[in-house]
Amino acid sequence: MSVVARVCRRAASLVLVAATSLGAQTIRPAVTEYPLQARGKFDLVNETLFPMTVVLEPRGFRVDEKGELADTPFDSTNIELKLSAMSFRIPPLASYTVHYEARAKQLPAWFMVLSAMTGARTASGLNVRIELPHVIYLLQKDALRKEAVAVRGFAFDSATGKAVLDLENTSASLGRVLASELSADGKGKTPFGGFPLFPNSKRRVEVPWEGPGTPDRVMLRFANFSVEERRAIAAAPPDRP
Repeated sequence: MSVVARVCRRAASLVLVAATSLGAQTIRPAVTEYPLQARGKFDLVNETLFPMTVVLEPRGFRVDEKGELADTPFDSTNIELKLSAMSFRIPPLASYTVHYEARAKQLPAWFMVLSAMTGARTASGLNVRIELPHVIYLLQKDALRKEAVAVRGFAFDSATGKAVLDLENTSASLGRVLASELSADGKGKTPFGGFPLFPNSKRRVEVPWEGPGTPDRVMLRFANFSVEERRAIAAAPPDRP
């Protein structure tokens, strides 16, 4: 009997981070981007006392307006991918580096290399299968421009305690928010990571707010520019005599 642990996160988590891990298995980096074509690598780390067998599988993915991630078949008609290995074993307390090259006929393009790792066991003796994604973005020649990023809405839902941000990418370029920050009157700053903005698409981001006051400012940092949006806070009505 086996247990499957799948770490293909929602698109909101397809961010520029140092590593993605589950227990004692790690992939780093989790997300990379390249202009035009890729020549890169990622490391798989096995920190268990079990040897791990790894099988690699290229997969596509799509992201809806709410940031939900769905797997799709790898588009081999558009993307040419070369991996240094398709399967291998990682000894206990060791790591393995996968090298790759990728190019696409039509840009931008995006996909993931899924690493399925087996060999570890739980304390009760169950076999564990872990799937870790390495996400690759192949960017177009012309970078996403600031004027293509439109903030369609910025509100605070007091019932749920969440700030709601509606964005639209009005261009055919792919870009990524590398860092973001929510604040109230310059205080109580809450970072909420990064996420992709796909070509000609909309994106809704909901951010839990636990800081003081009501959030009235959001800052989004891209590779070459930043977008700042402020929302007016209605003043409290004066006390009646």
